[in-house]
Amino acid sequence: MAHQEPEISGACAEPEPSQELREALILLRERSDNNEFRALVDDVLTGRRGLLDASGAAAFSDVVFSGIAREFAGLSDDDRQRLAGQATQHQPQGPAAETGDCGLPCATCTSLCALRGESGV
Repeated sequence: MAHQEPEISGACAEPEPSQELREALILLRERSDNNEFRALVDDVLTGRRGLLDASGAAAFSDVVFSGIAREFAGLSDDDRQRLAGQATQHQPQGPAAETGDCGLPCATCTSLCALRGESGV
C-alpha cells in the first residue's frame, strides 16, 4: 500500500479550543434543546469539526448568535456605547491587525499560509 500525503488546502489551521472555550461550549450544549446544535458541539469537542467551520452552520447561528442578539437588544444605550468603546480599544493595529482569509490574525497564525509568508490581506 502506497503512502499517501494528506491533502493540504492552504487554509489556516484552526487551533485546539482552550479549556475555557470547551467549558462554554459544553454549557451551551447542555442548555440547548436544539439537537442539531448539540450534535454540532459534540463534533467540535471531539475534533471531528473545527469551530470556525461549525460557526457557519445554521444551527450554530440559531442558538449562539440569536442569543447574543437578544442580550444586546436588552442592553441600555450606555452599555452599548461602553461595549463599542471596548471593542475599538481591543482592535490590533499595524502588522498584527492583518488577518488571513480565515479571519484569524496572521501575526499569531501557524498555518501553511503563514509558513509560506503569504498574507491574507
